[in-house]
Amino acid sequence: MPRRVKQKKSIFSELSENFFKKISTEDARLRRKIVKLSFWVISLFFVYSMMHSTYGIKRIITLHLEKETLVEMNRDEFIKLIDGQRLRGLLQHDRDYIEYIARTQYHMVYPNEMIYRYRGQ
Repeated sequence: MPRRVKQKKSIFSELSENFFKKISTEDARLRRKIVKLSFWVISLFFVYSMMHSTYGIKRIITLHLEKETLVEMNRDEFIKLIDGQRLRGLLQHDRDYIEYIARTQYHMVYPNEMIYRYRGQ
C-alpha cells in the first residue's frame, strides 16, 4: 500500500475558500460592501487617469491657454502688419505726411525758413 503524504495547503487557500463561500451563499451585506469598494476603486482610477494622462484635464487646459496666447500674438502681429502697410502707402503717396515726418522727426526746414522755439517746448 502506498504511503499517504499529507499535501500542504497554502495559507490563503482556507481564507479564499471561506471568502468565496461567504460571498456566494450567505452574506449579502458583504457583497454590497465589495460592490461599493470596487465602484470607489474604479472611480478613483478614472479620476486619476483624467488628471494625469496624456489627454487629461490638465493637458487640455494648458493647451487651451497656449492657444489663447498664440491667437493674441497673431492678432498683434496682424495689426502691426496692417499698420505697416498703411504707413508704407502714406510714405509713397502722401506729400503732407512726408513733410510732417521730415519736420517732426528729422527737424528739417525749407531754405530761408525761420523756426522759433520757446523754452517751454
